[in-house]
Formats: sequence, C-alpha cells, structure tokens
Amino acid sequence: MNIHAHIIAWNEEKILPFVLDYYSTICSKIFVYDNMSTDSSDEIYSKYEKVEVIKWESEDSMNDDMNRKIKSFEYRNRSRNQEVDWVITCDCDEILYHPNLVEKLTEYKKQGIQVPKIDGRDMFSKKFPVYDGRLITEIVQYGSHETYEPMSKNIIFDPNVDMTFGFGAHHSNAQEHVQSEQAELMLLHYKYLAPEYVIKRYETLASRQSTFNRQHNLNTHYRLKNAVEYTAYLNKNAIKLI
Repeated sequence: MNIHAHIIAWNEEKILPFVLDYYSTICSKIFVYDNMSTDSSDEIYSKYEKVEVIKWESEDSMNDDMNRKIKSFEYRNRSRNQEVDWVITCDCDEILYHPNLVEKLTEYKKQGIQVPKIDGRDMFSKKFPVYDGRLITEIVQYGSHETYEPMSKNIIFDPNVDMTFGFGAHHSNAQEHVQSEQAELMLLHYKYLAPEYVIKRYETLASRQSTFNRQHNLNTHYRLKNAVEYTAYLNKNAIKLI
C-alpha cells in the first residue's frame, strides 16, 4: 500500500513532531507545504527522511484561497502517475485514523472506493502532550462525543480523481466519485490541546488573516471567545474515542 501525505503548515513546531511521526508510519512520502515558518519547523523537518518541504509565500498572512488550491492541485503534480494508492491532504493538526488503517484502505481499494467517507472529531487534552516518542493517538484519545460535520473533510482519496476543495476544505466534490457507504475512518482534529495552547494559537492566527480572508469573511472561526467556550465544552463532555 503506497500512500502519500500532503500537509500544509505554518509555525507548527509544537504539534509537528507528533504529526510527522504518525504519518511516517503509514506513508512512503510526506510533502509539507510550509508557509515560510519562522519557528523551529525547518530543523524538525530535517529529521525525517520521508519529508519533502515545499516553501510557499502568502505575504506573511493566512490565505484560504491559496490553501484550497494547494490541496486541490498539488497532489496531481506530485502523486499522480506515481503508483500511489491513496493521497492524504490535510492541515498540520489533522490525523486520519482507523485501528487498522492500512488494512481498511486495502479493502476500499479492492472495492473500487475512490473517496472514503469521514467521521470528523475534535480531540481534547487538558495539558499539551509531552513528546516522548509515542504516537499522538496513544497519548490523546479523548474528543467530541459526536461527529462534527465541518471536520468530516474528505482528506483521503484516490490520486487519479480530480478532487476540488472549498475554503478550509470543509466542502469538496466528493459526491462526484465512488464513496464508501459508511464513515469508518476518523479525522481527528488535534487543535484543542490545553487551553493556553488554544488561546495562543487562535490569537496568532486571528492576527494573521489576509485581506482575501477578511473580504470573504473567512476569519470568523478564529474568534477567541468561541474557541475558549468550545474548549471548556470539550473539557466537560469529551469521551474516549480511540
């Protein structure tokens, strides 16, 4: 089973080792589209043989239109016609999970599935996990008690299909392709990892919104008040998922 990951990142030094460790266990190649990070990301990338870093510039701001185009088109240039079975296109805090992921993907391939359906969940931790060599799926296993539809992104698909994504990849043309009957794969969103981490991250991203994002009202989900409230909600209601 040959799987490529395509990951968009910017200043993700805290979560980056967890994500690269995880995808290194299932992927033969990991393409990271780094939006000119200024933290220790480059040093972290250099430790992973499977990682190829592609730098891209967006005038030091977050531009969802450029993100959308990277997810919709870059895999076609780098993973199509390369004997690749599946591509994963995601953000740096998104983990595709199934207890027997490769076996399930092998089954889907035999069934002619092109775009597996996804069960999206937000993960939660009271303290940011300590990086100790374990996979993040072994450390943080609690999350939202029900599917969160906006996070049920079609992040994995056959590289031979033309997948196009909307802003944030929350919408796609998955219905045009052969989908699985049920959402057996989970997209675990490792974003709410300790209240102080959430606050700092949201404040940073809110200040980094591009003119394009502001003109199209794409920065509303970075409102700190909403993030703090939702983090408190997960603190009370998170259940063990994996």
